[in-house]
Amino acid sequence: MSTTSSFDTDHPLLSRLGLGLKAVRFGGTLVLGVVLLPAVPLLGRRSKYLINWWLGRMLNALHVRLDIDGNVPSGPMLVVANHCSWLDILVLGRVFNTAFVSKAEVGGWPLVGSFARAGGTLFLDRGQGKTGETSASIRDMLESGRSVLFFPEGTTTPDPNPQRFHARLFAAAIEGGYNVLPVSLRYCDDTTPPGMHHALAPWVNEAPLWPHFRDLFKLRKICAEVRVCAPLDPRGYDRRSLAEAARMAVAHRQAVATARHLREKAKP
Repeated sequence: MSTTSSFDTDHPLLSRLGLGLKAVRFGGTLVLGVVLLPAVPLLGRRSKYLINWWLGRMLNALHVRLDIDGNVPSGPMLVVANHCSWLDILVLGRVFNTAFVSKAEVGGWPLVGSFARAGGTLFLDRGQGKTGETSASIRDMLESGRSVLFFPEGTTTPDPNPQRFHARLFAAAIEGGYNVLPVSLRYCDDTTPPGMHHALAPWVNEAPLWPHFRDLFKLRKICAEVRVCAPLDPRGYDRRSLAEAARMAVAHRQAVATARHLREKAKP
């Protein structure tokens, strides 16, 4: 699927004044996060509420509007979603207030790694036997009462329609008896064709972070559509069938949303 578009004409950009004001607000929110970091471990389980509040401020500073469709169930569960960008962490962290599973390299990134550790991120080491350790850590987190979110595609993709879901980490839900909550995520504005991400949203193919952030930051606004699917009871599934059921739920949710957008565009 093509994700190219006319940056200058199709996606309204901020004026220099607007961009400056946005930069000040974003910078202030980032500094606030740094100041609050030492307080996070002191708050224990209550720290997730502080983190969630800060994520909301960060999304506001980035001019990201949330459009949530569906009910967010209570209680710990394994949340899975399609993966488009670094922005997914802010959006889904705000909506679900979960811990995340991330690749181990993120823990070593300046500032980002500190924020990730403060949020309770579980770092996935590559290598034989490491997935089992991560699965056990996910179960421990779920048993503590907090949901865990991971991206089973294993990478970011430019298409909202999900690619194959890797099955290994679904074992945590099966072994612990925790529901799996599939979530469909799409970024758009008024110019985005139905069934596609906003052209500037995907961060793929190991592209440098700064140019992607800079271009996305220039936008006046962007909407994150979060479509919550029905929870899946893991009983009766093995890892692969549960992963495929979750992928199909996300794909179906995307297809339904696309059909609705097309009907709306066809109205006179």
